[in-house]
Amino acid sequence: MGTLMKLRLPGCEHMDEKTASKVRKLRGTEAGRDFVQYICVDCPFEGGFSKLDAHYSKTQHSFATSSRSTYCAACQDLVYDPDFVRKGTKKGNLVQANEEEDAAVAANTSQRPCGREGVRGLFNLGETCYMNAVIQMMVHNPLLASFFLGMGHPVHLCPISNAADKKADSDSEDEDDEEKDPKACVACGMTEVFSDAVQADLSQPAHAVNLLFASWKNIPHMQGKHQQDAQEWFMLIVDKLHESLSANPDSRLQCECFFHKVFFGRLHQEVTCDKCKTVSVTEEEYSSIGLDFKKQFKRKKKAQPEVKTVVPTVHECLRSYTAPEVLSAEQYKCRKCDAPRTASKQVRIGQLPTILCVHVKRFGMKTAGSCLVQEKYDGKIDFPLILNMMPYVTHITTGMKRDALVYDLDCVVVHQGDNVHNGHYFAFCRIDRKWFRFDDEIVSATTIEEVLRQEAYLLFYSLRNLD
Repeated sequence: MGTLMKLRLPGCEHMDEKTASKVRKLRGTEAGRDFVQYICVDCPFEGGFSKLDAHYSKTQHSFATSSRSTYCAACQDLVYDPDFVRKGTKKGNLVQANEEEDAAVAANTSQRPCGREGVRGLFNLGETCYMNAVIQMMVHNPLLASFFLGMGHPVHLCPISNAADKKADSDSEDEDDEEKDPKACVACGMTEVFSDAVQADLSQPAHAVNLLFASWKNIPHMQGKHQQDAQEWFMLIVDKLHESLSANPDSRLQCECFFHKVFFGRLHQEVTCDKCKTVSVTEEEYSSIGLDFKKQFKRKKKAQPEVKTVVPTVHECLRSYTAPEVLSAEQYKCRKCDAPRTASKQVRIGQLPTILCVHVKRFGMKTAGSCLVQEKYDGKIDFPLILNMMPYVTHITTGMKRDALVYDLDCVVVHQGDNVHNGHYFAFCRIDRKWFRFDDEIVSATTIEEVLRQEAYLLFYSLRNLD
């Protein structure tokens, strides 16, 4: 795709373009000039009143506003014009609060009875439920929140975003230039999402438009309004987060960056030749562990033919994943023998990440006549609230605590649909001791019993002991 499509985000259904235009014009009148900071209606400029005349002289942009919200009596709520909001979020021009404004806000606001910090839905920007489900997992993880809401990735120092800003500033005043070359740093986009998520005073869902544009820029094959695989997007986006932070993103073996430690582990594979007993050892990086749901389902159904509905478990799949496997001579050639040999292969987990993604393989291919078509493997898999990974690692360190490799379930992502390219994604996230269902912009409280009934696609666990 040569250019990125311009998105129109959903907002107040009563605000058409004519009304929005009136709002923008009214915000530039004398009535708004008592506020300390102003936002230009026509470009991302933000600054104090004393700078407005100079900005007008330079750009001929007449109107500026100090508020990004508009009251709609029909909705009986504050609404927003999404295009205007996105223009005002340019990094480096963020409004800084002052004591006078803080006092005014404190005196004229009250806490909503149903308000709950950090529980906000996300607008679907056009087949982006796959992204929304993964974002909700990240936003509600305390470790990630402490990083993005702290100084983990200071956007004003980001070389990628600053380079994009300089390019936009050097271009002509054609506002379409910003659409053609959006900021391409996924870490900046993710930081913005975290910042929006904790604004409990906002009743409307948030949007992740800058993160979407950044992911499109960095992952070209996932551009466009098409349904994508949530597991694939997760793997690629954490890889791009690693690249945004690592001084040498291509040097992965010794990487010590935050994202590498949090999301990536290592698999240890040993293949033993049956003839000469030579052991070949390889290591492979992973950001999710794939469980062969179909294989385990068939195995369990064969072992229990009298059971009407068999339900594989995560632990059964993990035991199968790490069990020794026989390789035929067609599958393996021994380097020492320099000939095809039968062998045994075993995969163990050499290193675990802080946030463990368990991927239930539900998509595959089947033969339909002379063609191969996609299919989905429906059915429940039993997953635990507490997952002990100790039985599946390569070795146990002497003196290791019994709970050293214990993980707690934080999020369950569910897919509804026939195949990977259609359907719908939603997520269940644990916040403190409560569970919530996030279905794009709709958020509802739920129970752990409801969570455990789901046909999980992605399971996210967090390491309990971070010492």
